[in-house]
Amino acid sequence: MHKILLASLLLSAAFAVPAHAQTPAPAAGKDYVEIPNGSPLDPVANTVVVEEYFNYICPACNSFEPILVSWAAKLPPYAKVVRVPATFREDFMQYARAYYAAEGLGLVDKTHRAVYEAVHVTHKLPAEGDKPDEARIAAFYAGFGADKDAFLAAMHSFGVEVKIRRATEHMQKSKVPSTPTLIVNGRYLVKGGASYQDMLQTASFLIEKEHAK
Repeated sequence: MHKILLASLLLSAAFAVPAHAQTPAPAAGKDYVEIPNGSPLDPVANTVVVEEYFNYICPACNSFEPILVSWAAKLPPYAKVVRVPATFREDFMQYARAYYAAEGLGLVDKTHRAVYEAVHVTHKLPAEGDKPDEARIAAFYAGFGADKDAFLAAMHSFGVEVKIRRATEHMQKSKVPSTPTLIVNGRYLVKGGASYQDMLQTASFLIEKEHAK
């Protein structure tokens, strides 16, 4: 009787262990794309930079944001997430300008989640398909301490124009297909998986791959 029970337990273990062990590692071409001669938009010494290409107008980015924030909070000290606003269309462009203007004024930490909510939940700001309205966006940021006219001017300042141009050129060079997209250390573009968790698992794998170099 004891021998039968022991044999049964061993058989169960034999089937249980390989199921976990056989989980394949992310593969180039399938789970991510290598970017020839790639580097981050703004490299950081001794740090693996994970760029998130996003835009406030993007419904998928709105859904991805809390998942990304939770994941980013658990990253090792040698990795960091930076946001890069995508500029595919004019309705994307208005929010890219707003992001960089807010960044220059030190408001992003206060406003980032609030802008998503204003676009997708309360509809206080223009959403996808709405006519671009930079004055309305500037008025929204005024609620966080910015001067409306100064913020609107900042959206078209030389500094913001330079950031927009650099980010757009980098996005095109890296062949970012859509939002949200993650690029690890400028060298690997993470492909969309069955879920956002799949994307983040691939990103975690690539962070360790880069860190090991």
